[in-house]
Amino acid sequence: MAQGSNPESAEAMKQSPMYEVYSRIAPRVEDWPVLFAKLAELLRRDYDWSEEIAASMRAPTMLAVGDADSVRTAHAVEFFERLGGGKKDAGWDGSGMTDARLCILPGVTHYNIFYSPALASAVKTFLETPSALRTT
Repeated sequence: MAQGSNPESAEAMKQSPMYEVYSRIAPRVEDWPVLFAKLAELLRRDYDWSEEIAASMRAPTMLAVGDADSVRTAHAVEFFERLGGGKKDAGWDGSGMTDARLCILPGVTHYNIFYSPALASAVKTFLETPSALRTT
């Protein structure tokens, strides 16, 4: 969404995976420029709900971002730390590990992360790991 919200930008984004999904499910595909403009406006606003969200999360959580994502890796690391992760060595037996995980995928963007086999593999491993092994 780094591009502006003008009609030319909306047209160019028709080549994106986001539009591909939108065009399959939207009741009015011709409203793509309207949605695109609203998303662009929303993304121009400064927001950060990390503190509120992290404080209320209780479930084991894995954050997954690409190294070329619109979500800055520094922000993902900060959020991971708010969940208790990354603050110390977990120890040789993993006993100091929290139930939070951070996954930064190489060569992946915000737009193609869901097509990455590495994401599927990381999520599968996370879901298959018993929570007793993920907690302190």
